Amino acid sequence: MADKKKGRSGKILFALLTLGILSAIAATFLLANDHRNLNRALVHFGFEPIARQSENTQPRPLESRGGRIPRPQVEIPERLVSRIVPMETKFSRTVRRDPKELCTALQRTGFANSGWQEGLTGSGWYCTSFREFTADDDGDGPKTSAYLSIRGSNQERLTSFRIKLNLENEATRTALTDAAIAAVGVFFEEVRWNDAPEILDNLRALKEFDVVVLGSRIQLKREFGDTPRFNFIITPDRSRPKNTYLPPYFDREKWLPMPDPPMAAR
Repeated sequence: MADKKKGRSGKILFALLTLGILSAIAATFLLANDHRNLNRALVHFGFEPIARQSENTQPRPLESRGGRIPRPQVEIPERLVSRIVPMETKFSRTVRRDPKELCTALQRTGFANSGWQEGLTGSGWYCTSFREFTADDDGDGPKTSAYLSIRGSNQERLTSFRIKLNLENEATRTALTDAAIAAVGVFFEEVRWNDAPEILDNLRALKEFDVVVLGSRIQLKREFGDTPRFNFIITPDRSRPKNTYLPPYFDREKWLPMPDPPMAAR
């Protein structure tokens, strides 16, 4: 008899726990969202819905707080939002375009040449061209001309680009400068130097300049004399010590020595 009572008590306890859990789940379902599900059930069975708590309650007035800590004043540094000026680069840009392609491209601008060829003495390679510009009022004297010269230390490396402008007649000034700008523009395009418009503007105005751009010296100089003669030259910049264009981390002599491996230390 005692065993039957214990078994019956366990079943009753389990049933009560199950009923409590189900009641809690049902209450949560009915009372959620301001009794929305409970009101639906009451309306379905013909009863009045329960008024929502949010409709009966009034918002509590904000209580003023006394003795609040003052807000800290943060001073913004002067250069926090200032424009960052990048440092001037010191990398050098070398001409690595095939000279044969450059000489061929210059022929399309009117500077006929014999192509990239080796010098007679074997000291280097070159490509030259001579072009004259005539006008109706030209006499028997010398005519306006342009002499183009490209030189290199070997078959695949350029060392200088030069155009000599001889302005004998002012009437041919525009034709002379247009031809020179076309040749220089082809050179800049072949070596991917398309970011120097001020150089072409100064060349059109025959205004002297001497600038260093990424390790190359570009200049337009006028010769002494009554006749306007100009030399446009592009050469490597040799006015500064060697390796000044490159940061120290490219100089292996300034690198720290490699540490010994762990096995060698033992």
